[in-house]
Amino acid sequence: MQRQSLPDLVIESLLTDVEQGRISVGETLPPEAELASEFGVSRAVVREALRSLQVQGVVEIVNGVGSVIRPLTATPLATYVDFATRLKDVSTVELLEVRRGVEAEAARLAADRATADDVATLRELVDQMGAAMDDPVRYAELDTAFHLAIARASRNAMLAHLVEAIRLPMRASIERGLDVWAGAGHVDKVQQIHVAILDAIAGGDPARAVAAMDHHFEQVLLIITP
Repeated sequence: MQRQSLPDLVIESLLTDVEQGRISVGETLPPEAELASEFGVSRAVVREALRSLQVQGVVEIVNGVGSVIRPLTATPLATYVDFATRLKDVSTVELLEVRRGVEAEAARLAADRATADDVATLRELVDQMGAAMDDPVRYAELDTAFHLAIARASRNAMLAHLVEAIRLPMRASIERGLDVWAGAGHVDKVQQIHVAILDAIAGGDPARAVAAMDHHFEQVLLIITP
């Protein structure tokens, strides 16, 4: 077995403290010298551990304050997805296939858990989308907001983070897809699909919400798949 390095041991100990509630989100960690004394390592080891945790998005190093435990966000995963797509290690189709499963589940949960305010937000976004069908950039922006709002309405923080992280690199492909629909004279079909998703969630029908979201991705994949 490969032995953990000293910075890795410090990282594991700090993460365990967070997991067990000894360190809270938003809390400032002790100074480097104090941490070094606590773990019996040099300040250089602590500094390396903190830099690694910063890269992972676990801590934020604030000038004049110190290392602060950050709340959970989609940023680390979004960074990975963005880099993977830039390297062409992850294709648009692969991202859509992941989104298809994740967002169908988000729609199912939203149909069961969405509040009246959630539904009102979704309805307002769909109305705005209907008024922006001649503006692909604006429509794509609203489309993004619509899917994120569904994920948040699922009341599942992990799903919301996943959708946010996967969604951001897809903006350009959304616009390209809209261009294809517009060229075929079927932009209204895109809007009808989103209306169907909204109606299923607003009606509290999880099975219909899943079917509507799955149909949405099926249509998108048909457009972009050669």
